Amino acid sequence: MYSGAEDIEADERRTDKLVLRLMRPYLLKGHNLFMDNYYNSVTLSEKLLDLKTHTNGTLRKTRKDNPKEIVQKTLQKGQHVWARKGKVYVSACKNKRDVYMVTTMDHPALIEVTNRFGKKKTKPIEVNRYNKSMSGVDRLDQMISYYSSPRKTIRWYKKGPISYYGHHSLEFLSHL
Repeated sequence: MYSGAEDIEADERRTDKLVLRLMRPYLLKGHNLFMDNYYNSVTLSEKLLDLKTHTNGTLRKTRKDNPKEIVQKTLQKGQHVWARKGKVYVSACKNKRDVYMVTTMDHPALIEVTNRFGKKKTKPIEVNRYNKSMSGVDRLDQMISYYSSPRKTIRWYKKGPISYYGHHSLEFLSHL
């Protein structure tokens, strides 16, 4: 009997539930999880921290549970602000655009980094750690995007005859 979509608690997002389900074998083992802004939230970071899993990642400005003092602040270039909710830190910084981060790994602070041209700059530690951990994933996504799918999609009106011939050829082969 079909009773509709799976019930989700009022305070739990579908992406939170998905992340918790996928991470189930790794919870309570002290792992670190890096997420992009599609999945990340302050609430999810709190839940994962309770399950001994540290998080770090970008955060969407529009999430309900974001600290208002961070989201509503207008940042100047090079400015870095942060707020704490329990053991979860939410920070915002601006270089070219506003970047919002949530972390349970580090206390937000500025560190000095050297770019590939030898120039020294300051960068939030949570952004630096995120960039180091996610750069391989982003590079893979970039390389995959250059190659089209090996199989082109079939127009809907061609699917019928192809399915018919495929079915009958299998039927013929099964009688041999």
